[in-house]
Amino acid sequence: MQSKPSKVLLAETCLPPRVEATLGFLMRHKVWHLKSRNSVATSCRDAAARRVRLGNIGIPLYDELKSLCVVVYRSDQRHFALLHARASSRFDLESARIMLGAERPLATMANDELRQRTGADYGTVNPFSEPRNFIHVFDRGVLAKLTPPYTMMTNAGDYTWAVEFHPDEIIEALHTECEVHVGSITDSQATADSLPAFGIITGNGPESGMTLWQRVNEEVHRRLSAHNRMYGDLSYPRVVVHSIPEMGLSMELEQREEQVWSVIRSAIDDLHLSKVTHIAIACNTTQYFADRIREYVRDRGLAFVSMAEVVTEYVRDHSISDLTVIGIPVVAELGSYSAYRPIKDVGVRTVSPETLLQLQELGYMVKKLPYTIRDSRALNKLRLILERGTTTKNVLIALTEISVLLDRFPKFKGEIAGRAIIDPLHLYANALARIYIDALPDLTQERLDSLDAEIEY
Repeated sequence: MQSKPSKVLLAETCLPPRVEATLGFLMRHKVWHLKSRNSVATSCRDAAARRVRLGNIGIPLYDELKSLCVVVYRSDQRHFALLHARASSRFDLESARIMLGAERPLATMANDELRQRTGADYGTVNPFSEPRNFIHVFDRGVLAKLTPPYTMMTNAGDYTWAVEFHPDEIIEALHTECEVHVGSITDSQATADSLPAFGIITGNGPESGMTLWQRVNEEVHRRLSAHNRMYGDLSYPRVVVHSIPEMGLSMELEQREEQVWSVIRSAIDDLHLSKVTHIAIACNTTQYFADRIREYVRDRGLAFVSMAEVVTEYVRDHSISDLTVIGIPVVAELGSYSAYRPIKDVGVRTVSPETLLQLQELGYMVKKLPYTIRDSRALNKLRLILERGTTTKNVLIALTEISVLLDRFPKFKGEIAGRAIIDPLHLYANALARIYIDALPDLTQERLDSLDAEIEY
């Protein structure tokens, strides 16, 4: 007995007319595209949450294209235009009017007239189904490459059909058939270079940079997930980790200052060629060069994020005073070579030379451990150092080897031996993640509510 065709097969072979027209336009112009199906979606915000791309359900709102149909009067002639923009932005109708040379304010086309002219309804308007029926105006922001895969999506002429495309290719194709404009017609500040890319310098030891990168990704994941904005691999920042064995020279910074600076300067040059925007150093000792680094990167259009400054701000913001800094002597003694000397005035206590020596031995011990090995001997040694060598409630771990060690024992990340742990590497990762997330198009609840109030097709 022959089985009945499934609903899915019927849906694939019986395309709605406007979907067929959309695919016809894209194939006619040989434009790259991918069609997909989703559950019924009407508004842009609703649609973005349902789109299917690269195995994920849901795309960022800024990757959903919204289109608004308006009536345009030129010399008393009535025309119709489609305004296109990222769904995370708001249309500026006055800017669009000026661009179109309209003599009256633009008026949104009523849904009944839209349906009569095109067969489209709210939620099914797009640039493809009836391209010649409209003048097309694209906001410049759609050309910005924000986050991978640098494509946008919109409906394919039906509530359950969608299409993925590259905006620049669509604009080029439309130019051959109808009047097209590109300019600023929204409040969007999106540009091709608007998202940060991080260059992490490491090597003292390599694991510190690996740990920093991992923690940045963890924090990005945590923050985006909390707002239902995590879309897998595509949501993480671009990161270039530059691991340099010569960074180990910083263990003797006082004796090798210029040699260490030469290594850092060369690393920055390499990262600049990799087109990063922010430089980070996964090392407490070389934060000493912050002023020189900031001056050096300024001419290259880069920004430097100082771990020591992040920690100093944290200590002051939380009014922490009962504090001991532990690390190698050049850092922990808070002298002229220590980037943490600004917190000296909060009453930070130092440890004995014997304890500093033990910490240095522990650092070398961790360096020799295979990565990811959970060595209880090293952990017990740290516990004894803290119990016998410190008396304060808070301990600032200014030694990345200890940060790496504690990362392998999550239970002790926040407290060990009765001491509250302040981990610079952890605070640094949080700061870098904030820089990245703050650069994403603003999707606060207040903004989402205002976007929902705007008529979108």
